[in-house]
Amino acid sequence: MSHRSLLLRLSLPLSALLLIAPVASSQSPVASRLSPDTLVLDEVAESLPSMIVVVNGNDTVMYRLLPSFASVDWGNLPPADSIYGGIWTNDRVNPYKVSIDSIKGNPVIAMTDYVFPCDSTYVTSKFGSRRNRFHYGTDLKVQIGDSIRCSWDGRVRIVGYDPRGYGYFVVIRHENGLETIYGHLSRLLVEEDERVFGGEVIALGGNTGRSTGSHLHYEMRYLGNAINPEILVNMSARSCRYDSTYTITQKGTFPYYAEMKEMQSAKWVTIKSGDTLSGLAKRYGTSVNTLCKLNKINANSIIRIGQKLRVR
Repeated sequence: MSHRSLLLRLSLPLSALLLIAPVASSQSPVASRLSPDTLVLDEVAESLPSMIVVVNGNDTVMYRLLPSFASVDWGNLPPADSIYGGIWTNDRVNPYKVSIDSIKGNPVIAMTDYVFPCDSTYVTSKFGSRRNRFHYGTDLKVQIGDSIRCSWDGRVRIVGYDPRGYGYFVVIRHENGLETIYGHLSRLLVEEDERVFGGEVIALGGNTGRSTGSHLHYEMRYLGNAINPEILVNMSARSCRYDSTYTITQKGTFPYYAEMKEMQSAKWVTIKSGDTLSGLAKRYGTSVNTLCKLNKINANSIIRIGQKLRVR
């Protein structure tokens, strides 16, 4: 049997209070005997993760909590299907085409049972603008191989690879209507359409894609629109800022909207041999002073071949 990740190491007591079945097992667990497809743990269901890895020498086996012990009624439809209008696809991160200013009413999001995605609380990069692009998540320092956990119960929508962005990444839709994205992973431990529990290890931290050091890129989205995770989560405390619910509002939840629209309408050029500020200003119908303000430089700044400048 193949294994996906190391969650914990156990010595197993021979008491039969709880049965856990291994992932991809073809046999049914039998309560009367301890077999290769049955793990007996002296614990209560509430204190166990939905997956456990047992290491015995070189033999590693992963077990999943039996459905009979899971309190979640998954149903047949994708999570929050009514909110997303029946759209469930792995084609792209945001297939919904719902702009922030077209979100109706003030949706209320259940925030209970939130799980922080990693052990580290060190934020290496915040949500917001990055010169000529927008950073739609919060970056948390992790080491390659660190456990990355699902924030709430949900269903995996995308397991993919983006060489120029996320690297290996996972998108999960949750019952509360939010979607979370976990990027720059080194190893993916879940499959598309798989149901997952809050706190379940879904991947291992990494340094893939557009990344200059191992970290977790962590996003929260509603109908495809990014929410600054630090609005909802206290990173240093690894906890949700709201005990029960959070109400989405345009001003409170998406304060970056005006800045993002301005960035999307901005035009950038790559400096070529012979380019000057005055020449660029004339070419694009602007002034040297405006170019300097847009790029936070002065009229005497040296511009170099290959450098990107915003011209409007």
